[in-house]
Amino acid sequence: MRVRAHLTLILLTIGVYTGGLSAQSFQGGLRGTVRDSDGVVPGVVVMLVNEHTDVSRTTASNASGEYSFPAVDPGPYRLMAVLRGYHTFERSGIQLNTQQFITLDFKLELGKLEETITVTGETPFIDTSTASTGSIIDASALRSIPTAGRSVFLLANLEPTVQAVGNAHWNRMQDQVGNSAVAMGGGAVRANNYLVDGFPVTDLQNRASTNPSMEAVQELKVQVHTYDAEMGRTGGGVINMTAKAGTNEFHGSGYAVIRPESLVEQLLIPKL
Repeated sequence: MRVRAHLTLILLTIGVYTGGLSAQSFQGGLRGTVRDSDGVVPGVVVMLVNEHTDVSRTTASNASGEYSFPAVDPGPYRLMAVLRGYHTFERSGIQLNTQQFITLDFKLELGKLEETITVTGETPFIDTSTASTGSIIDASALRSIPTAGRSVFLLANLEPTVQAVGNAHWNRMQDQVGNSAVAMGGGAVRANNYLVDGFPVTDLQNRASTNPSMEAVQELKVQVHTYDAEMGRTGGGVINMTAKAGTNEFHGSGYAVIRPESLVEQLLIPKL
């Protein structure tokens, strides 16, 4: 009976722990309200299409004219809305970043279904759905901004109040934990949380247990001062990384690391 009680306690502990982990995510979402000149419009078929993979999701506006796409992977999207008696609405170039929730309200116009109203050049989206703030370092920045040892973590220095404090000798791609020695928002060096696709890779000493390469990361969100309660587990900041998922186009890259020790001057300290 005592052994059975211990096993039950362990299983309950594991369940609570994994339940907490499942709340953390790298995904975002898109929601909004559909209206026409008279008010909200229910029953509108709304489609969200990934512009890199052509994978689509479909929903419909409810009685209040509201639609929602939860758990959306980061990437570029196109939104389409269809309802008989109205022009088809379409908006492309919707960039959804890591852990970003976009509110997109739009208005349908009366007309034939075969005619499409395409919206372009509107103002950028502002995330007003969550309390989380932070900077997005996208794939373009990962490719173009130099960083010691090709460290993804050191790019967090682009965010104010983030400072690398580790030994530069350990900023190498083969090191698993040295790259994550950064202080964020005035917190302790080992007080941060590191995630890859929403999965925590922070070890028991609050170091990153894995060191993703530049080619494996699509983007990362650096959150220092304000982040959602789902992140938790940190007195410093959060680095939430999204791994690349592939597109319909073929891409490749190559690099080499050369350390010509013979060309590096050695500092000789004379013996006293």
